Amino acid sequence: MWNSILPFYLVIVFAIGIGIAHRAAAGGALTRQEIRRVDMLIGALFIWTLICTAMGIEGLHISPTLRAKVPFLWQATVPVLIVAVGLLGSPRLRRALTAIAVATPLEWFVWFQVLRIGALGGVLKGMQGQIDSSYVFWVGLPDLLYGLSALALGGLLRFRDVRPQTLLIWNLVGPAIILMPTFGFMSAFMNEPGFLFIFAFPMVLAPGIVVPFLLLLNGMAAWKLWGILQERSQTDTTVRAAHQARH
Repeated sequence: MWNSILPFYLVIVFAIGIGIAHRAAAGGALTRQEIRRVDMLIGALFIWTLICTAMGIEGLHISPTLRAKVPFLWQATVPVLIVAVGLLGSPRLRRALTAIAVATPLEWFVWFQVLRIGALGGVLKGMQGQIDSSYVFWVGLPDLLYGLSALALGGLLRFRDVRPQTLLIWNLVGPAIILMPTFGFMSAFMNEPGFLFIFAFPMVLAPGIVVPFLLLLNGMAAWKLWGILQERSQTDTTVRAAHQARH
């Protein structure tokens, strides 16, 4: 499993997070206090990544004792909780992530998801029998197809406009294809002897940080698109009201 691309993906997703945050700050979209909150969030996720990596190297994620005491896929829950606690506890962080989403081109959010083509590695290993779990197909294949759709959609956005409604739905599909099969068939996957592959290092970095990071980017893009649609709806309402007033 050491021939995985996940460590490289880890560097890429953190570079994306830091890059879009400081790009927004350089453009004046964030105050100094807000960028500090974002840095603290990224720092907390980085500390968790170090912990997750250290546990993986020691083989603790696949320890029968630990797995008997903690919930299913708890590794994915930790980064989600870090982000959720930050958002609930800091209005400045909420404003900062909204500002970053607004300042980041929609096309970029699409291209970020091309990284999900990396699921091809797991699918191929499943086909070759190196991974004996149907999870790699139920989640890996849709994830791969989503990455390919990002490649196609990104190319399309270079030449023409795409409706915000379409982009919003596409960004909502991104988390759904991971979450629905994972938690919808949780008991079935856990009964498969080969399911432990997802807890082995460095594979554990996927649920532990890489996938949550990509889904957070989906969420930020969806939030931006929802704001665009709300603004357009309000503008259309104002225009219709003005038209009716004149007639």
